[in-house]
Amino acid sequence: MRAGRLRHKITIQTIVNATDGFGQPIENGNSYIDYKTVWARITPISGRESFLSNADFSKTTHKIKMRYIPNINASMRIVWQGRNFNIINVRNIEEMDKELEILVWEQNNG
Repeated sequence: MRAGRLRHKITIQTIVNATDGFGQPIENGNSYIDYKTVWARITPISGRESFLSNADFSKTTHKIKMRYIPNINASMRIVWQGRNFNIINVRNIEEMDKELEILVWEQNNG
């Protein structure tokens, strides 16, 4: 992987389940904390727009390539320039632990 192609500085975030004073999970109390910040390449793949409940909604799919980091999974998200990308799938290219290809979607106006 050529370093010059990795021009987007992204932050991978992991979800943290919030709990109340008794240790019980809080409904809709999940938040994200930073896991790693790395250089990557973001490539748009497709976009889709629809009209749901009188609100415009668009969903864009991207492919993110980066150097290998263990334990990246679909419960995490990627943040780049204030935009949130939800992880769909993580591929370890050729199972060599050198490069990851991550398929993500970005909800734009929803």
